[in-house]
Amino acid sequence: MNAKQQEYVQATFQALTDALLPDDGSQNMMVYEYVIYGLNHYVSIQQQLHHKVVPLAYPTAVMLDAAATQLVNAQLIQAKPQPIFSEGRMFSHLSRKDRVRTLSRLENLQIDLYLLPSPFQNNAGMIQHVVDALNRFSVFGYYSEWPAYGSTRLFPPDYRKLEYFPINWQRVGYPGVSLGYRDFRGFLFTIDEVEGGK
Repeated sequence: MNAKQQEYVQATFQALTDALLPDDGSQNMMVYEYVIYGLNHYVSIQQQLHHKVVPLAYPTAVMLDAAATQLVNAQLIQAKPQPIFSEGRMFSHLSRKDRVRTLSRLENLQIDLYLLPSPFQNNAGMIQHVVDALNRFSVFGYYSEWPAYGSTRLFPPDYRKLEYFPINWQRVGYPGVSLGYRDFRGFLFTIDEVEGGK
């Protein structure tokens, strides 16, 4: 991707995470980067007899805009005059509610699948799989340690280092990484209880 495409993809996924996540500074947590990373590294598609990981962030951004354009043209939603994120296209011109509505229409296949970009064109299973991934990646990136990896967050997983204690770990009361938590080893029974005695 060239620099202009990267800016466009970033703006689109900022708009996505802005619509899906709580309005409490999640943009500062760079969760949109996790969604982009996930689409480019974790989603595979079937090719011939094997699965292949294909970078899907750019085509997914184009799909979101194509779906938003269809809904605006059908007068089911309204676009704002200015995008919420400067390099964004039609999806970034929608209100939060209409961005979520666009995702819902995609997931329920209530748009013209022929007008979507490759590899989504006429591919209902792929559309539903990726829309589900968008929701999952957004929530996982928000509640995980992703933001706390700081400058190492885009490194391969083995090279990431926590640079501070994640904010959402504090919010949910997670105590943090440990050398080991006691493992559940079953319930304690006496021989009498197992054999049906008193």
